[in-house]
Amino acid sequence: MLSRLYPTILEIDGLLADVPHDGYAEAIAAAAADPAMVATLGGIRSGEGAAGFIARARAHWRETGFGLWFLRDMRDGGFAGWGGLRRCDLAGDRAVEFAYALAPRLRCKGNAVRLGQTALQLGFESLALREIVAVMTAENQHALGVTARLGFEYARTLDRPSGPRLVYRRTAAAHAAA
Repeated sequence: MLSRLYPTILEIDGLLADVPHDGYAEAIAAAAADPAMVATLGGIRSGEGAAGFIARARAHWRETGFGLWFLRDMRDGGFAGWGGLRRCDLAGDRAVEFAYALAPRLRCKGNAVRLGQTALQLGFESLALREIVAVMTAENQHALGVTARLGFEYARTLDRPSGPRLVYRRTAAAHAAA
């Protein structure tokens, strides 16, 4: 069930955002094995884990009509990461999360903020979501800065087996007021 309200392909300031498909298998496997890419995502994963990530991301799109986009840098065609909105479980509560991971060469250049602005706009204005969350570790200073620039506010801390996760939230009312 793909939705016309949340595009399956778009360009975000030089990044091509596309639905997950098997053509990304090699790039996702390389990203999952790159310590710099996955440092804040729980560490290195196997190629099988990368294939599972693609399958789960694709299934999410089919089930909800929105999801994470896989990203390519339009300047050189290289894999750039992933990002967008996805459903998640927060200690038993269903939520929609803005999530992203960018290739190290594309960080600290405004790409995550532009990606977030696009996802938030579509989430609030097209999908009529009431709230979007962002979840991260306290050590992920880059993500903390991105969420601050996007207007997220601290909501709570979740205890997870892999360590505490900070939950930030942005409401539709705050988005409309901005």
